[in-house]
Amino acid sequence: MATTVSPALGITREELDLVVQPLAARMDALENSAGDRTGNDFVSVGEFRLFKWLGTFALAAVLGGFGLLYEQVSDLRVGMERLHGELLQEMSGIRERVVRIETILERKDLPRQTER
Repeated sequence: MATTVSPALGITREELDLVVQPLAARMDALENSAGDRTGNDFVSVGEFRLFKWLGTFALAAVLGGFGLLYEQVSDLRVGMERLHGELLQEMSGIRERVVRIETILERKDLPRQTER
């Protein structure tokens, strides 16, 4: 009786070898033929290095662009805060002028209303 690899499965060593040997032979053939390929279906070491350099350059350019954009948005925010403050001061001055004009007009109208 042949020894079994797994008593639970009931497969023998010979049956396992019959399945594994063709797979091992195919893997060996694939590993040996990897260096013989001359087509365009794989990436060479030089192309991979170029890809790494270009990828790094693209990443640096994108991060630099984001940094520049962040700086410009920050400058815009500071400018808007400054303009907002100036506008509030100007509106406050206009409001004071309007209040003064209304007060003067009311004082002029007030004696006339009491005379009637």
